[in-house]
Amino acid sequence: MSSSPRVAVVGAGAVGLSTAVQIQDALPSSQVTVIAEKFDRDTTSDGAAGIFRPVVDCFPGVQPQLLRQWMKDSFEFYHKISQTPDAVEAGISQLTVYHFQFLDESEKENVYEDIVYDCRPCTEAEKQMFSNTSNANYATRYTTVLSEGRWLLPWHMKRFKANGGIVVQKKLRSLEELVRRFDVVVNCTGFGSLDLLGDVEVSPNRGQVIRAKAPWVKHCLFVDDDIYIIPGKETVVVGGTRQQGDDYLNVRSSDRDRIWTRACKYMPSLKDAEWMWEWVGLRPMRSSFRLERETIRYKSGTLQVVHNYGHKGEGVALSWGTGKHACRLVCDIVESKPMTAKL
Repeated sequence: MSSSPRVAVVGAGAVGLSTAVQIQDALPSSQVTVIAEKFDRDTTSDGAAGIFRPVVDCFPGVQPQLLRQWMKDSFEFYHKISQTPDAVEAGISQLTVYHFQFLDESEKENVYEDIVYDCRPCTEAEKQMFSNTSNANYATRYTTVLSEGRWLLPWHMKRFKANGGIVVQKKLRSLEELVRRFDVVVNCTGFGSLDLLGDVEVSPNRGQVIRAKAPWVKHCLFVDDDIYIIPGKETVVVGGTRQQGDDYLNVRSSDRDRIWTRACKYMPSLKDAEWMWEWVGLRPMRSSFRLERETIRYKSGTLQVVHNYGHKGEGVALSWGTGKHACRLVCDIVESKPMTAKL
């Protein structure tokens, strides 16, 4: 086995960068390269709110104990950073969530109560904190972490480069371009796997949000699954949409009006808030989450690949946990076979 395995991570969103820095830590002799067409503000992760919500059964088909471990690893990492001076630069903070659900019990969203802090039903007084929420069928309160992609990505990249990481901006047409150049390739391209791999199980889920300046908003509010108000470092995220199969990347005025009207119904103080910008992104949906090894045989040679994609709307929140798992798979490959990549 080569003493300096060459690893490529394809994709520079939260999932890709979280995976890359963990590979550097686990394999300090390795040469890790991040390859991506888009970085920072051009990624889906940049616009994501980054709220950590450990929803039970958010990935059907994934073993519950495995999903719980990904969530636990992610939460512990973000919580640890939130207790350090790096928290401000990384855009990581703690936040109390109030979630009101008007759905039937069969549609009720549950979270892993033991992962976040002080998860419990809302008191009658807490149900009065917001407008039109007192008659919700279910009301839950918990404290969690917020990791905002706009600051998290540069923070990860800074660490990656400091550890000797190489960055290549390039649009790959096929992973075959990496044959013989790298010993292991980690695919973290999210929705991009549709074109890169021809994975027809991947589909877009369109999200549109408004970023508003409302520093008086101190708590996070969710109503069912499609109305959310999340205060961040500089702006409040007001959303949103979950439009399956929709890949339209421009702002729709009809969605904008609906988002704002519904948000103001539950938090009227937003009515005169200044809008800073609007954003649209595509969540990478997949019929089943993909985190596995694969040996791909091309005409030009064989490629050892670890796939880590299909995070739906949980890419930023779960990136550290799934990245840790992907890193273990990379280590297994490196330890089990001779490295053959050539410069």
